[in-house]
Amino acid sequence: MKGWHAAIVPALLAVAISTYWVLHRASSMVDDTLIAKTGVRFLTHEPDAADYWPCFSPDGKSVLFSRQALGAGAWHLFIVSASGGDAHRFNDGPMPVSATRANWSAKTGEIAFSGISPDGTSAVWLIRGDATQPRPLVVQGVSKDTVYPYWYPDGHALAVMDGDNEVIKRIDLTQMTATTITRHDQVLAGMPSVSPDGKWIAFAGQKNIGKPYDQTRNSIWLVSDRVEASPLESAPLQGRAPSWSPDGKRLAFESNRDSPNSRFYAIFIVNRDGTGLRRITPYWINANHPVWSPDGKQLAFSARQQKGNGRFGPSIAIIPVH
Repeated sequence: MKGWHAAIVPALLAVAISTYWVLHRASSMVDDTLIAKTGVRFLTHEPDAADYWPCFSPDGKSVLFSRQALGAGAWHLFIVSASGGDAHRFNDGPMPVSATRANWSAKTGEIAFSGISPDGTSAVWLIRGDATQPRPLVVQGVSKDTVYPYWYPDGHALAVMDGDNEVIKRIDLTQMTATTITRHDQVLAGMPSVSPDGKWIAFAGQKNIGKPYDQTRNSIWLVSDRVEASPLESAPLQGRAPSWSPDGKRLAFESNRDSPNSRFYAIFIVNRDGTGLRRITPYWINANHPVWSPDGKQLAFSARQQKGNGRFGPSIAIIPVH
């Protein structure tokens, strides 16, 4: 199982993006009128790019995301107003890694992201909120297959997924060391999200039954320092990319449960205790990676939008939440 991430994550990413880059068919027509009826509003409209992994700025006025030209090449950080407008490069100058999966600390203003090297290895990088000082985080106890950094509310620690053993780890930024949170023999862990009080981590996971990690079999799990990992729902169904609401009472996540096409996902919201599940986006926009606005009134996510030459690809969208 060692080193699966370096070999597999680029392939998984290619599959995820290729799901969006499909030829236009009349049966899946997506027009502005139909989109408006769903409450979804697109923030980005670049016909020659894929936009993915959004996160809000601490003041909620901007959305940071990763952009890749024409479905190939390096990912770069871009930023757009949460009210809409032109997106632009977040930082000047090149970086030696693809910048993906950003998370913005409300406490320190620092941004953590996954830096994917040309050889497929990955590490946590940091960049200031003013787009200066991009740098790798050198930490003891993590592999070269570490992704999905997520800030603890105090700004002194990060939760990450270490792909070398498919576990969630906590990085102490004072000591620059990592502690394992989940047990590999129990659950194969994916993307984490730290609760607003810092006591819980929601993550995409699947019971370890001796088979290779398969992100399509994920469901939403919870773990804390005092409670072992367990599924959120009493009868777990597919789910991944969890995100806590600012009040800690709800979680948003993506799932293809009940989808007429298993490649197409929708955004769901569920209460912290696993009750009150509801779907808030249609499957046909293939919504992924939801994140809450700081005031809890909106979710940003990537969604399927018509691009150039009749193709569809991911753009950044937003929807009000009640």
